[in-house]
Amino acid sequence: MKTIKDMLLKKREDLVREIARRSKASTESGAQDIGDILDSVSEERTRELDMILTDREKRKLAQIDDAIERIEDNTYGLCEDCGVKIPKARLKVLPFAKYCIECQEKTEREEKYTREEPEEGIRKVPVGEVEE
Repeated sequence: MKTIKDMLLKKREDLVREIARRSKASTESGAQDIGDILDSVSEERTRELDMILTDREKRKLAQIDDAIERIEDNTYGLCEDCGVKIPKARLKVLPFAKYCIECQEKTEREEKYTREEPEEGIRKVPVGEVEE
């Protein structure tokens, strides 16, 4: 567990550094003089992309923190849903995995069906359930 924890701590440190870098770059670019409309649109698009990436990095950071907490609680490597041991191969690929493959698939299926419906007039139809 020590090597996994060390790896997670290193990933955490790298993510924190990257989030700080993006935040600083976004702040500095916002302070520059704005040129023509195309420059402004391009700059805004870059800021939006940075925000999306930063949000993903923050979610990943939370997952890493959760995994480190599970290591300290001696619950790391156990599925939070069914309690079965998560295979080491899965933890190598996804060291912050909380669920075994079966429970992860079940969770994803449930999320798929509980997502907010699209706007009126458009209906999502899961693959294999096409209406005629």
